[in-house]
Amino acid sequence: MIEAEFPNHTMGDLIIDTGASKSVFDQEFVSPFIKNLEEIDDENSSGINAMITQAQAGIIPLVKFKTLEIKDFQALLLDLSHVNNLYKKYTSKQVAGLIGSDFLVNHKAVIDYGQKKISLKY
Repeated sequence: MIEAEFPNHTMGDLIIDTGASKSVFDQEFVSPFIKNLEEIDDENSSGINAMITQAQAGIIPLVKFKTLEIKDFQALLLDLSHVNNLYKKYTSKQVAGLIGSDFLVNHKAVIDYGQKKISLKY
């Protein structure tokens, strides 16, 4: 997991999911600050999101990962309550989203599993 800061200094935990093709955010978590919300039809979902048929797209004005600031982050939004229900069994953290390979490749991510560190480039 990685911690991110959203608008209004809202902090959220994101799962780094190297097997996910797309990054997604929890609709409920981002609803206070999302812009340009629109319904989308995603027929190509797989993995953890395979059973989800309703998705939305929108823009998160600001997402910060320590020194990396991303303005107008174009986001795919899903109801991640099923993920949060699963995580409640093992941790007290609420999942704000999943960071997928689209984001990791775009930001030239290097993951050091031994050190539990991720490096992202602008």
